[in-house]
Amino acid sequence: MLILIVSFGLIFIQYYYFTPKIPINNIPNLYSESDDVKSEMNINENKMENVVKELQQLKGKRENGPLTKNDSLRIEYLFNQYQKLKNGH
Repeated sequence: MLILIVSFGLIFIQYYYFTPKIPINNIPNLYSESDDVKSEMNINENKMENVVKELQQLKGKRENGPLTKNDSLRIEYLFNQYQKLKNGH
């Protein structure tokens, strides 16, 4: 019983007096990388919003009259761009 008490006491002495003091100065990589991912996601969302706005403008143009060949190509390009941004490729 005496050995258990002494070993338990030694563990506390070691913890309080001999633990290395580690300074916390910089942000861990886990958190800094998550900020990069968030900013990238915000950029992609802004690009997707711009694509959707332009597609809505072309939809309004289609309702007012026939589309030209350039408009059709632009719609196809914007749709492909939207799919790439949505899927993250």
